[in-house]
Amino acid sequence: MLPRYEVGGETRGLHRLILVAGLYLAQGIPWGFATITLAALLAEQGIDEAVIGKMLAAVVLPWSFKFIGGPIVDGICLPGGRRRPWILIAQAGMILTLIGLSRCGLDTPEQLTAWLLAHNIFAALQDVATDALAVDLMSDKERGRANGIMYGAKYGGTAIGGAGIALLIAQFGWSVGTMAQVAFVGLISLLPILLREPKPSPGDGPGPVPMFNVILSVLRRQVFWWTLALCLMIGLPSALLAPLSNTLFIDQYGWTAAEWSVLNGGPGVTAGLVGAVAGGFLVSRYGPGAVGLAAAFIHAAALLIFPLAPELFANTSVVGITVMLQALTAGAVVVASFTLAMRVAPTILAASLFTGLMAMQNLSSTIGYWATAYLPDDPSEAWSVAGAIWILVGGLSWAAGRAGRPDAPPNPNDL
Repeated sequence: MLPRYEVGGETRGLHRLILVAGLYLAQGIPWGFATITLAALLAEQGIDEAVIGKMLAAVVLPWSFKFIGGPIVDGICLPGGRRRPWILIAQAGMILTLIGLSRCGLDTPEQLTAWLLAHNIFAALQDVATDALAVDLMSDKERGRANGIMYGAKYGGTAIGGAGIALLIAQFGWSVGTMAQVAFVGLISLLPILLREPKPSPGDGPGPVPMFNVILSVLRRQVFWWTLALCLMIGLPSALLAPLSNTLFIDQYGWTAAEWSVLNGGPGVTAGLVGAVAGGFLVSRYGPGAVGLAAAFIHAAALLIFPLAPELFANTSVVGITVMLQALTAGAVVVASFTLAMRVAPTILAASLFTGLMAMQNLSSTIGYWATAYLPDDPSEAWSVAGAIWILVGGLSWAAGRAGRPDAPPNPNDL
């Protein structure tokens, strides 16, 4: 049996990282399948980008409301630990809904959307409990590196779901590819099954008065409002372009669904993984604000090259390089934002406040997917809009980082 871990106790860092990284990997596999493989397959069948955007919005929607699960995970202690039982419940739901998804076909987009929506309700619940566990276990000094490794693990899962599952479907068919996800997630479920939390005491969980006082303390801090603004913007530009990119490059520039999925789910996601892990170490050294600013500006430059030279849309080498550069920098920006959000969230309300900020990131992605239909028809103009938003994201990262410096007003984590 794997070593026991203690929430809030003396836990070996490696064991903590194995647990949370494995859970993030389990989230990334179906996410990569839905946002990369399935979106490309539907685009190849001629499905309109607005329909694909709505399907992707349904995928992200439960994540936008996962703050509802925060008070539940914080306040209700089930037998077996404070966080672990919720993780196990969520993983059981993830496996069952993936089995249901495997029984659909590409000719039933409504059923696909329904199963993806159900799956992501459980995936978002697992994320709530996993994020709370991470805040419980990780010290402030560990969080930059830990966030990089955790989010890097999600990128690894996205690579499996995006490139790996796409290749399985192309080679062996829909059922084999989709059931492979069930096997991956089922194996990862062994981690929380084998790892045990201490039996919760009857007094576990904060009462309403301490909750209210801590929330007031958080709301009085500038860093919270800058971080909230960052979270509300960070998912918007990539979500705006995702459905349009599928239809543009597959319909107009001759990419096949498999080629586009492999680019985004293979080299693209690998670059994102590198950006997340490297970004975590850079955040620990230089701070989340500086890393977020630099990475967001580089991302904007990678987008704005196309409006400056529209003929590059047809250059497969340039498209491939910019896709990887965008993924690399996006990984670093997101890890910086995670670290800023963890600074804001006190451990007494780890699930509620940290998860609430993460939900705002997913809400911004949901809005972006829905708003794809309102982008300018000219791809150069659409890429310019996304580039401008990334510049704003960089500015918000810098402002949140400065407001959360050690010499800023006291952190409620220390109360």
